[in-house]
Amino acid sequence: MRKLAAITDDIDSISRRTGTTEQLVVVKKSSSALLTQQSSSIPRDLWTNKIEFLLSVIGYVVDLGNVWRFPYTCYKNGGGAFLIPYMIFLCILGIPMLYLELFLGQFYHCGNITLWGRIAPSMKGIGIASFLIVTAVTLFYTTIIAHAVFYLFASFRRIMPWSLCSHSWNTRLCSERLRPDEINNQTFGDIHSNGSLPYINESKISSAEEYYDIYMLGINRSTGLNDLGSIKTDLLLCLISIFILMYVCIFRGVKSTGKAVYITAVLPYIVLIILLIQGLSLEGSLNGITYFLKPTFERLKDLKVWYSAANQIFFTLGSGLSVLTTYGSYNISTNNCYYDALIAVVANFAASFLAGFVVFSALGHMSWRLNKNVATVVDQGSSLSFIAYPEILATFKYPTFFSIIFFLMVINLGLDSDFGGLEAMYTALSDEYVLLKRHRKCGMFIMCCVLVIACLPTVTHGGNYVVQYLDKFSTGPALMLVVMMEAIAASWVYGINNIANDMRIHLGFEPNYFFRFTWKILCPFVVTLLMIFSLISSDELMYGNYLYPSWSIVFGWCFNMTLILPIPIVMIYVFIRYSDPKLPISIMVNFMIYVFIRYSDSEKSLRERIYFLFVPTITKQKLKQQVENGNAFIVPSSPPISHV
Repeated sequence: MRKLAAITDDIDSISRRTGTTEQLVVVKKSSSALLTQQSSSIPRDLWTNKIEFLLSVIGYVVDLGNVWRFPYTCYKNGGGAFLIPYMIFLCILGIPMLYLELFLGQFYHCGNITLWGRIAPSMKGIGIASFLIVTAVTLFYTTIIAHAVFYLFASFRRIMPWSLCSHSWNTRLCSERLRPDEINNQTFGDIHSNGSLPYINESKISSAEEYYDIYMLGINRSTGLNDLGSIKTDLLLCLISIFILMYVCIFRGVKSTGKAVYITAVLPYIVLIILLIQGLSLEGSLNGITYFLKPTFERLKDLKVWYSAANQIFFTLGSGLSVLTTYGSYNISTNNCYYDALIAVVANFAASFLAGFVVFSALGHMSWRLNKNVATVVDQGSSLSFIAYPEILATFKYPTFFSIIFFLMVINLGLDSDFGGLEAMYTALSDEYVLLKRHRKCGMFIMCCVLVIACLPTVTHGGNYVVQYLDKFSTGPALMLVVMMEAIAASWVYGINNIANDMRIHLGFEPNYFFRFTWKILCPFVVTLLMIFSLISSDELMYGNYLYPSWSIVFGWCFNMTLILPIPIVMIYVFIRYSDPKLPISIMVNFMIYVFIRYSDSEKSLRERIYFLFVPTITKQKLKQQVENGNAFIVPSSPPISHV
């Protein structure tokens, strides 16, 4: 420790003597050599081949958001005109960040927490924050897949159970909306004295909606977040089955994950094509597709349309959730991730539009049969996957077949993304704690068990209130801040010229000036504006007619901010440890006391300590190594953060 402190002092004194325009520059050692010294003694798994890696990335970026979120987001924000802001944000946010995360992952060969710590110790909080966010997302996302499993088992019948009003759970307001009028609007007794939904009024409710709300969710037995009710055993079993399936597929690492994606990544496209062929043959389908693509250019004046376009990019591509860096970390460092990023984005865009045609061809038929406008047929969100489309499937010539393949597609879309989330979480922990890497099977099993327990509130009778709540507050500004910090840490702390040099060495080419400008200037600026807009334009949170109480909104924003607390906490910790390396780890209060009381006694100036926070690890290692070897030399140069 004394030797290290002496070396640090020597470096500081040399830096002060050379002035602000002269820095130490190392030319003998490459950054990759130093990274090798840090690598774990346990060999790291690699993808079996390029196809498995590419399918895994495509499977991750093509998820449930492509099926039900993109079509409605598109037509509710200007239809075809929505494509203008969508394509703009795809170019300035989607492709650049996907490219950057894949490269950083395969360059550093480690999980997200370790990765950002290697870029600079003060940046390690970025990885911790992304770990917390992806954990929160996994909790509600897996529950949605469990709902699809419930519907899959219910589809193995000649007549779909959600197409009739003759069941014990149906109310007197039930309406078989897509069946002939002569058997429609039958009246049945109320299911229980306490069985009325909080938002039921005297208008008719479709049998598919009652099946979803009353039979599957049992939400009529909950009054909201204050009273979630008991756990639904059937939903819990569906949830456990999903975690068992995920464990079997990925407990051996990318070797097993790569085999699973041959099915999970390809099947959704096959199913969408089959459903599209069937949908286009339905009466009125073209009206739905026309409504989907009809441009309303006046909507482009609304800032919410632009925010929705950017939010859709975050939702589907998953930047900032650490999955892309994790998948990249199992690649060889020379893999051409630039083309991987482009292919993944094109696949995501194609899946979104294919799903849009499928959904709106069916909704056009639904509006034709009901003699209603397409816009009033069904609401957005989960009701599209679990109310509108099941209702339409029940009218097909072979409802059992089409229902089974539809929900298999929904499950596959969800599983691909959940594979990535679970792998990112475990890789981040195992790269920090080698014991978990040595005992992956046991560690992954324990993680799945912990996640099942954490998911229990989402499978209660009021579980969908929790799902909606987590969907709202587990991403938003917190995820945007993580993406912004990633761009800043990579292009400003590590240095845009360093990234360009690393890409030239490992990929054979440098990023063009568009990517450099985007990572360094455009992406942080745009994301900052989006964060501000999301905070000042937050609407009331509702589920059906249930208005979330004010205390839950306050708690939700506090929860969202808690997810990003590791970023400033780690910076403060590194700031203080640089002041006195002997200072033991303590709680936040002691941190602040030390800063404000003992600050003036430190040998390091405030400017030096702040500068230390934003010097990349690789630079400090090279300086230390050259001082030890005595072969460093001084040349006039720009700041070392940009040229190493």
